[in-house]
This record gives sequence, C-alpha cells and structure tokens, in this order.
Amino acid sequence: MSIFSVPIEVEALTNGSSATFDALVDTGASYTVLPANVLTSLGVEPIETRSFEIGDESIVEYSIGEAHLGIGHRQFITVVVFGPEDASALLGATTLQQFGFAADTVNERLIEVPAIGL
Repeated sequence: MSIFSVPIEVEALTNGSSATFDALVDTGASYTVLPANVLTSLGVEPIETRSFEIGDESIVEYSIGEAHLGIGHRQFITVVVFGPEDASALLGATTLQQFGFAADTVNERLIEVPAIGL
C-alpha cells in the first residue's frame, strides 16, 4: 500500500480564517483529522464528541466539528476531527467520498470517481 499526501485548505465557517496542510490520504480513517490546537486557532468549533477505534484497537474520544475544506477545485463543508496536538493531517474516507475522489495508490494521487446510486 502506498502512502501519499495531498494539499488541502481548511477554513472556519464563521470568520474565514484558513490554513493549508499536506494531508496524508488515509482510506482507513473515517474523517479528516487535524490537530485540535490548529482547528481551535482557526475558529472551528466542536459540535460533539465521538468515539474512535485507533490502530491499537483501543477506543478514544475526540471532538468533531465542521469546516470548509478545499481539495483541488472542489470545496465543501465537511466533518473534521479535533485530533491530538501532534497529529498529522489525515484525509479520511468519508471526506474523499463526499468530494467524489478515490485514492490512486499506484500513481499517488486522487482521482475523480462517480457517485453510486441515487
């Protein structure tokens, strides 16, 4: 399996503060994860706390919120996870599906894919 990153832009819904990250494409993660201190500094607000199973199979709790996210030419409001302060930016499967992208691990890039069903 190939690990690669793509540039993403994250913007708070309320004040327009934004930042750009090189996010690791992680199809094993549900949502996009960013360090909590960065999201807070941008003005992204937590909505609720959810449980997540992490790599060692333990369950941890993290806050989630919503932010504008830009990937390439597409922008949507999406769920973001307030990860640990030392967390790498991760682009998760739900976000990829919402944006209509899939991971092309051979060529280390995102490719556009059609949505399934109506």
